[in-house]
Amino acid sequence: MRSAVLVLGLAMLVSLARAQAPAVNAGGVVNNGNYSSQGVAPGSIVAIFGSNLASKVAIGDTIPLSSALASVTSVTFNGVQAGLYFVGPTQMDAQLPFESLEGNATSATVNIVVTTNTGSSAAQTVNVLPAVPGIFTVSQTGVGQAIATDNSTNLIAAPAGSIAGLTTAPISIGSGHALIVWCTGLGAVTPVIADGANSFNADGTYTLRNTVLQPTVTIGGVEAQFVYSILSPQYVGEYQIGVVPAADTPTGNAVPLQVTINGITTSDKVTLAVAP
Repeated sequence: MRSAVLVLGLAMLVSLARAQAPAVNAGGVVNNGNYSSQGVAPGSIVAIFGSNLASKVAIGDTIPLSSALASVTSVTFNGVQAGLYFVGPTQMDAQLPFESLEGNATSATVNIVVTTNTGSSAAQTVNVLPAVPGIFTVSQTGVGQAIATDNSTNLIAAPAGSIAGLTTAPISIGSGHALIVWCTGLGAVTPVIADGANSFNADGTYTLRNTVLQPTVTIGGVEAQFVYSILSPQYVGEYQIGVVPAADTPTGNAVPLQVTINGITTSDKVTLAVAP
């Protein structure tokens, strides 16, 4: 009887260990800006969905990003470790390694494996493209008010008083100010940069890194004047596009803002406020 009880107990432990092993959902790696399922781009911030991904919520607080966080010992894409922004039981945020797409390749399929102190997930495939844009939004859902700022005032281009705790104001066409669109998924940059790093140097200066591919920005369907497209110096995997709204840009409190790059256009459900 003791033997039978012991065998049953061991079987339960094995079953529990299997139940706690991490699992990545099929198609569970998406652009962190808008959760698009069109694919993800090298160097971008991606959201990873699954179960038992981490024992608790933890936020990365180092640059370069750490490749281990809380109970998570590694997240790899084709064996290359990714820097971690955030981990939790059902979602993780990480930077997709730039090595995920080599040379002039137009697409690639890589395997993601999440390893924790309870085991490793079964590999899931991830579709990688040169660029897949995602605009960050105030709601953090990929729709609604964009995180797009007036380059001169640093205010989010939203209706005045519309975001609790922040001073906001529409971008004024007549001002001639540039608009900065905060996003991810714009792909490779030049000069190149190490995974998990930002563009600041040891002496406090930073290296300006332009995207290899140039995006187009439209506001209310009208193309804005392109100024630059760069990797944001202070952050990892976050990009800035600078544009000047055209004189005939529509005005209003919820004017659609869209980014096109690599033949992919963001949703028209992302908006900003525009004044004359």
